[in-house]
Amino acid sequence: MRILTIISGILMILTGAFCFMNPGQTFLVLAFIIGLVMVLNGVIHALAYLIGRGLHNKGDNNGWILTDALITLILGILILCNQLVVDAAIPMVFGIWVVVSGILRIEASTHINKDKKRTNFRTTLITGILTVIIGVFGFINPMIGWLSTALLLGIFMVMQGINVLELGINMPHEKKSYVRIYRRKRNPVKITAADETPEKVAERLVLKEEAEVEAIINEKL
Repeated sequence: MRILTIISGILMILTGAFCFMNPGQTFLVLAFIIGLVMVLNGVIHALAYLIGRGLHNKGDNNGWILTDALITLILGILILCNQLVVDAAIPMVFGIWVVVSGILRIEASTHINKDKKRTNFRTTLITGILTVIIGVFGFINPMIGWLSTALLLGIFMVMQGINVLELGINMPHEKKSYVRIYRRKRNPVKITAADETPEKVAERLVLKEEAEVEAIINEKL
């Protein structure tokens, strides 16, 4: 699911780029692509949460992922069903979506261990704050008319894509099982009188220390 989450983030960014390249289009023209990408993103997010909960059941995998996934999925379905047809309402609807997503992202950063995952904590917090700020433009733009609907949607989709991409990159994934399956087995070695020289004993001690270091590294993976 980690790879699928990263791919879904890239798809959202590409959708935003598509909106940038078609600034004069109405929402109805862009609706199918945007709705489809949002539905796919919501499904992948929900599965990522459920699978991650089953594997770990603790740590950074908290309910905000599922909440954001459900909001994205429902909004995507509404778009595909042509329930959002008024261009004037689009910026505010998507603005609310982005603001809520940003707030949930900030809340998610509070569950990250600041000492062990400092970089993850900072990127999650910063992207959450930026998402909220950008979402506020959904409320400001209809009153001032700075950007066209397509350009504003492009900004929203790119920001959400960055959020999803960051989530996928930092998503926990299992490594221990692979280490245990493919760990090399060593056969016992018979020690004879000829092996009791100081040089041989020192060599065995070095090999033992290397094996202990390797075991410690594998446990941390």
